[in-house]
Amino acid sequence: MPTARAIYVHIPFCVAKCHYCGFTSFPGQESLHQQYVSALIEEIALAESLSPVATIYFGGGTPTTLSAEQLTSILSAIFESFDVEGTAEITLEANPGTIDLAKAAALRGARFNRISLGVQSLDDRRLRKIGRIHTSQEALDAYQAVRQAGFANVSIDLIFALPTQTLAEWQNTLNRAVQLNPEHASLYELSIEEGAKFAEAYKAGLLIMPDEDTRLEMYESAIAALTGAGYEHYEVSNFAKPGFRSRHNQVYWKNESYFGFGAGAVRYLDGVRCTMTTSVEDYISRIQQGLDPADSCEELTGSALMGETIMLGLRTSDGVDLRAFEERFSTSLIEAYDEVLPVLYNDRLIDLTDTHLRLTHKGLLMADRVAAEFIV
Repeated sequence: MPTARAIYVHIPFCVAKCHYCGFTSFPGQESLHQQYVSALIEEIALAESLSPVATIYFGGGTPTTLSAEQLTSILSAIFESFDVEGTAEITLEANPGTIDLAKAAALRGARFNRISLGVQSLDDRRLRKIGRIHTSQEALDAYQAVRQAGFANVSIDLIFALPTQTLAEWQNTLNRAVQLNPEHASLYELSIEEGAKFAEAYKAGLLIMPDEDTRLEMYESAIAALTGAGYEHYEVSNFAKPGFRSRHNQVYWKNESYFGFGAGAVRYLDGVRCTMTTSVEDYISRIQQGLDPADSCEELTGSALMGETIMLGLRTSDGVDLRAFEERFSTSLIEAYDEVLPVLYNDRLIDLTDTHLRLTHKGLLMADRVAAEFIV
């Protein structure tokens, strides 16, 4: 029996597919919603853990395309099958246009206690160009609705380096976002994902993207704006007020075990990472037949597991704890990477103390390059 203390639930439905989205999400499948919910509940009922659950995260897609009653029934199934801590962090992703005060209040009453709101931009022109279904005012209205419903832990998502976006436009969105005063903010640079609508336009040369210098300026301005407003920059893309770091995401960054339920979800138990089928119909069918919905599994061991643990740990401001690394892998990080570390240190990309390995500010701006040095 696994000992994971975190649960991820994937809701693969949305109202409309955003132009940048490469996630497992499907619009227009309303007829499958209830069948999918029933399959999820059945999958959850078969799972169990030796450890109490400390974090639960509903992601997507857009989980709030489901009704409050459907979301509540899934969460209730988790409480029935798992020992959930009384102080567990229970996060629900929501998008403006799919949540109002009544729905937010019902979800808060159902024990969800953290909302991650997909704002993405507070510029209506940008929202239209990336395929969002909402306006900036509707995003502000959704934020106020979850506040009025009693959510005291709210995160907002923003995307920068959008096609033709200027630094001034991004700074305007940043300033307006800071004024909302959320407990947490996740800021992502736009990436061109295979299968997304933007990927086709990019290959055809139809997207005018900000150049590298502008992208770096946007990132630096975000760091300045949020840290200046009292937020901790605790992970490459994440900022939090003291005490409001995402507890669930820290499970990923520490490369710890977690359950994953639903089509397109990933689970990581006892060193084996499995990816579920991305087809909603196939997922439902497999669950109904009593079959594992996993499409593929891999076991990470040895240097591959060590490298991934370092890569993920370096994303955080805490970095990699050298003692914890040695206890986990029975080897010294410094000895295991005695050829890599001096090069990165001399390039001023890492800071190495007696207790931790961390990225420098320069290393933070080149995090992917640093991470690649540890991946076999």
